[in-house]
Amino acid sequence: MSASLNSGIIYTTRLSESDTMTNKLIYQVKQNQLSDRELNKLQARCSKELSDLRNELNVLLQELRIIADRNTNKPLSPSKAA
Repeated sequence: MSASLNSGIIYTTRLSESDTMTNKLIYQVKQNQLSDRELNKLQARCSKELSDLRNELNVLLQELRIIADRNTNKPLSPSKAA
């Protein structure tokens, strides 16, 4: 697990980060190879990952807004104004 230095975001391995795992799961679901319990666990994991991704996106958007606000409040230097 690694953490970003600029934010509180912690990146972890996700199902969506592995094409092999994603393809395997899609195949298993299509072939009805997963039990109800396994499907419920998969759904819960996907829901958690989606929530985590939304939270990370919110943090990144907030960081971008802060950067944009800082740049908006800076006067243009003569070389940039020309």
